[in-house]
Amino acid sequence: MVQRPTTRRRQGGFTLLLAMGVVTMVTLAVLVSYGVVSREADVQGDSRRYKEALFAAQAGLAEGREAMRIRLGGNETYQFALEAMATAGLQVNEPGLNGGARPYFEVLPGPVAEGGWNSLAIDEAELAPAERQSPSGEAYAAFPLQENVRYRVFVRDDEDANPSGTIDVNKQVWLIAIGEVVGPDGSRPTRAVVQALITNENAPAVTSPGPHMSGGGSDNTHNSGGGATIPTVFTDVVPVPPAP
Repeated sequence: MVQRPTTRRRQGGFTLLLAMGVVTMVTLAVLVSYGVVSREADVQGDSRRYKEALFAAQAGLAEGREAMRIRLGGNETYQFALEAMATAGLQVNEPGLNGGARPYFEVLPGPVAEGGWNSLAIDEAELAPAERQSPSGEAYAAFPLQENVRYRVFVRDDEDANPSGTIDVNKQVWLIAIGEVVGPDGSRPTRAVVQALITNENAPAVTSPGPHMSGGGSDNTHNSGGGATIPTVFTDVVPVPPAP
C-alpha cells in the first residue's frame, strides 16, 4: 500500500527548505561581512605602518641633514665631505643603490648586523617625565616602543657640471632617507622614501657698498653726502581791487 504525503507533511518539508535557505543566506552574509572587515583592517594596518615608515624617514632626513652640516665644516662645497666618505668606505654597492658615476654614500651607518639600518625604537628609561604622562598629569599605562621601525640615510651628488660623484661644484647634494616598518617573519616590510636637495649655507656673504643716494626726503632735497638744498618757493601776490 502506497502512502501518499499529507498536507501536513508537505508543509513540514517546505518549512525545512525555507529554514535551510535562511541559514544559507545568513551564513553567506556573515562570510561577506567578515571579508569586508578583514580587508578594511588590512587597509588600516597598511596605512598605519606607512605613516610610521614616513615619520621614520622624515626623522632620518632631519638627522642626516645635521650630519652633513657637520661633515661640511667650513667648506663651501660638499666635495671634501664626499671624498672623506668615499675614503672611509661608506659607498653603497647594493641592488638598487648602485648610482654608477654618482654613487650613494651612507650618511648614518648603522650596525652591520642590522644591515646598516638605524633603529627608531624608544627606550623607556630615556624618556623624560613629561613624556611618560598626559598633559593633565595622568601617567601612561603603555605606549608603542617602535621596536620594528628603522631607517637609513644616503647622500648623492646632484647633476652638476662635473660628472664625478665626489666633486661638487654647485654646493648642492641629494639627501635620501628610507623609513621601514618590519612585519612578522615572512611578511613584506612597509617602506617610505623622502629626499631633499640640500644647499651649502656656509658660503661667505658677499657685500658691496651701497649706491650714492640723492634726492631723498619729503621735499626731495636731501642726499647721502650730508648736504641739503633749501628749495626756492615762489609766491604769487594777487592785488586786491579797491572797494567801490
